[in-house]
Amino acid sequence: EPLRVFATGGCHVDPNIRHLEGAEAFDTANILVDFEGGVVASIDVCRKAVYGYDQRAELLGTEGMMQSENLFPTTVRKATADWFGHADKPHDFFMNRYAVAYETETAAFARAITDGAQVPVDGWDGVRSLRLALAAGKSALEGRWVDIDEITH
Repeated sequence: EPLRVFATGGCHVDPNIRHLEGAEAFDTANILVDFEGGVVASIDVCRKAVYGYDQRAELLGTEGMMQSENLFPTTVRKATADWFGHADKPHDFFMNRYAVAYETETAAFARAITDGAQVPVDGWDGVRSLRLALAAGKSALEGRWVDIDEITH
């Protein structure tokens, strides 16, 4: 479980959101999260990626590393003397990117309703995520570490 968070942020790429209040006006942010057992997570976010919708994750530990890469419309890669990589930009719309995830969660919900199965993610998972997000916003605005327990539910 996360224990505390430190965040910074600002409006650097989208002047149309500067009028929003608090952390809602941030289009770019950096977050550190301290977890039980000494694990630290580092999160970098920005609302703009000129090359498409970019959402990657990486876990690095003492016994290895795991990555989740962007999804692309095709598996076609291009190689030239100057560049090697995907021929396409990553999917630019969340419905394209997460179609399988939405199908999976809908099926799990249906199983919970019809068969009484446990849901893989419940309301308390959402509450924990919200508390972490609120703590990050508070941290960025106040310029200090914020304990997750400061955000009551």
